[in-house]
Amino acid sequence: MKILSISPKVPIPAYDGGKLSIFGVLKTLSKMGHEIDFMAYLKDTNYDFAQRELKKYCNPILLNVQTENSYWGMLKNLFSPIPYNISKYHRKELTKSIINYFKTNSPDIVHVTNLHMAWIVDEIRKLSDVPIVLRQENLEMTIMKRFSEKQSNYLIKWYSFIQYKKFIKYEPFLCGKFDKCIMITQKDAEELKKLNSKTKVVAIPLGIDDNLLNYHKSDVDPHTLAHIGHLDWYPNYDSLSWFLDDIFPKVLNKFPDTKLYIYGGDLPKSLVIPKNIKKNIIVRGFVDDLWSELITKTLAIVPLRIGSGLRVKILEMLAVGQNIISTSIGKEGIDVKDPNHLLIADNPSDFVEKIERFFKNYYNNTEMIKKGKNLIKEHYTWEIIGKKFESVYNELRK
Repeated sequence: MKILSISPKVPIPAYDGGKLSIFGVLKTLSKMGHEIDFMAYLKDTNYDFAQRELKKYCNPILLNVQTENSYWGMLKNLFSPIPYNISKYHRKELTKSIINYFKTNSPDIVHVTNLHMAWIVDEIRKLSDVPIVLRQENLEMTIMKRFSEKQSNYLIKWYSFIQYKKFIKYEPFLCGKFDKCIMITQKDAEELKKLNSKTKVVAIPLGIDDNLLNYHKSDVDPHTLAHIGHLDWYPNYDSLSWFLDDIFPKVLNKFPDTKLYIYGGDLPKSLVIPKNIKKNIIVRGFVDDLWSELITKTLAIVPLRIGSGLRVKILEMLAVGQNIISTSIGKEGIDVKDPNHLLIADNPSDFVEKIERFFKNYYNNTEMIKKGKNLIKEHYTWEIIGKKFESVYNELRK
């Protein structure tokens, strides 16, 4: 099968959830024998590096497009029906590339990733009757709604609420133009269907590399917590800030020797660590083998308050056998239960109570690990996910 894949970004190096999702689908379909033309915005990725690495799996077509924010762009967007985060991706470079591509190519399927690139569906329809699918990794309106609700700055709260109202109209309408909209969770699929009953929607989660299942927890450092996530993504920033301000000091009142390890890059200057807990914070940033280091920590924390879709880091931690405490939002879209697979807490007191119980061996952490690994084996390996995508493609080609 010949597939044209259109992406808002180059997914390598695959160091965050979005890139892992895009790269996982690309690599899996390539290994299954499909021929893939991969068209993407280069953004801040090195061209030569991207070409070299992507050629292992596809024919890369990289467009020199940047999508950074600008205050002027945000101001002008007040008069546009298109949400600002989406409007930045409406670029003539992509239109020209698509026109040139279809002059000499006839793909069997076009696979568009994320709402940011979904506008191109109209341009493709002018050129071909090829089936077009949209892979939605998040329900963007949900992220914007939760972002707005958490703001204390009235100007940001007002602006983001306006953006949310735009998403409510724009997202369901555009998703309805595709032959199939592939959401990452069943919850997002059902919500989208409510907003546009004509949308042809199905849910396929992301996958996890089998080799993560080979890790096993051992030699655990007592009273250690770990946070994973790139802090340039606001939901992760908010997540860690909330934990540092409202939860970790209370944990230290009960267990003064507790250490919190932070992975995923340097701390932003705007993230202020209170002086009274600074000595208990270890910023590890990027490490060569994250999973070997992570499984020596007692408990991983996912105190996410903003988000949609599915958190790949929770699936990865379940695969390697790490015990986790997460908010309900953090574990959304994953069929896990408290305390069978992980712990769930949605307010500071619950977080503190459950961390204390875990430190005191109240839970059967070994059984949690076993059930978590089994869940990944049965539902979330890339082999399983790849076959689901292939099934959708084949159905549309009939």
